[in-house]
Amino acid sequence: MPAMSRHISVVALWRSLRRVLAMLALIALIAVATGVAIVVQASRSDALTADAAIVMLAENGDLSARLDRARQLYTDGRISRILLAGRDTGPGRAALVERGVQEALIGELTAADQIAQLRAAGAVLEAEQLRSALLIAEPVETLRLLKIGRDANLPLRSLPTGAQADLRITDVVLEIGRYFRYILFDR
Repeated sequence: MPAMSRHISVVALWRSLRRVLAMLALIALIAVATGVAIVVQASRSDALTADAAIVMLAENGDLSARLDRARQLYTDGRISRILLAGRDTGPGRAALVERGVQEALIGELTAADQIAQLRAAGAVLEAEQLRSALLIAEPVETLRLLKIGRDANLPLRSLPTGAQADLRITDVVLEIGRYFRYILFDR
């Protein structure tokens, strides 16, 4: 009888190991699929016309590409309002005014994180009865920011614009982690 129970425990152990490996493979597949979605969304622009543009300002990134895109959309008459979102929007506001954007048309959404910034954008869009907005952000962040915006019922369209022309695998991997942190923990 002890030989039979030893055989049963080896079989049970092998089944458990296969289940764990299958679960890990499924998690890896979901992560890879999310990475592909991040890359696809980073290379996709939804529209060039909206009521407003929400420009996501990075803490330590080059702002000039996003600010230039917003200014160009404004001067072409494709948007009527620019909302700057970040912890410190002063330098972005000054740069836009210097580039010819009327100061009264620039709004500031200062908050500690991107979730709060996009929720604040929703309040501004609703208060000013703006029906659509272009999200101007780093390409690698676009999928997550659109998800945050859609969860907040924001009528967002993406217009990825960043300083880097290409995506690095490390940035995509980090963004996969940020995407799942938002999905799982709302952070």
